[in-house]
Amino acid sequence: MAPTSSSARGCRPPPRQTSVGSRPRSRRSSRKRRRQRRPRRLKRRRTARPRSPPTPGGPLKLAVTLPEGNLNERLERYLEGFRNRHGLEESEIEGNLVRLVIEPAVLRSVLTTARERLGILHLSFITVVDRMGSFEITYELLDLRGAQVRVRTTVIGEEPVVDSVTKVYPTANWHEREAYDMFGVAFKGHPDLRRLYMWQDHFDHHPLLKSFEISTKRTFENLR
Repeated sequence: MAPTSSSARGCRPPPRQTSVGSRPRSRRSSRKRRRQRRPRRLKRRRTARPRSPPTPGGPLKLAVTLPEGNLNERLERYLEGFRNRHGLEESEIEGNLVRLVIEPAVLRSVLTTARERLGILHLSFITVVDRMGSFEITYELLDLRGAQVRVRTTVIGEEPVVDSVTKVYPTANWHEREAYDMFGVAFKGHPDLRRLYMWQDHFDHHPLLKSFEISTKRTFENLR
């Protein structure tokens, strides 16, 4: 039988023989030599960022001016401002809000008065209620100190159309798209009146209408 090597038998190879007087190299010393051979990385110097020049006249001031007066004074001022410029069906103060009921034809002019004349800068939301043959559209306005103005108008018909107020309040963009998507209210003059939640194509329904049938067969039959 031929002799087998130590590696073939699964044994470790014999240790390397060193000359007399020499010491075996340890792993620690070899690692140390490798570290010494590696080139040192140059540290990047952090350059100081240039500081912006000081603002003349002190710190920056807000570009928006807050409305003056306490809550009751502002509510009275808002109510008188609307009454003096527009013919209102109903107008009164309820708690911390001014409630207005107007015709759809004067909607844009009333909201323009609210923003440009009275300084009510924020449109919070737009809501729609389906009354089966008519639609109540409510605009919730808010000044920057807690006073609210609620403007409500009613559009008659199964296919409601009302003026868009995106040029007066840019935040109305998505609110009007949502009302169109869910209720089918068309906002005349909207820059991009597309659906917000539902499919853009092959879906001609408005899910929050009371006439909408909750049927998966009717809803998805055109999506196949």
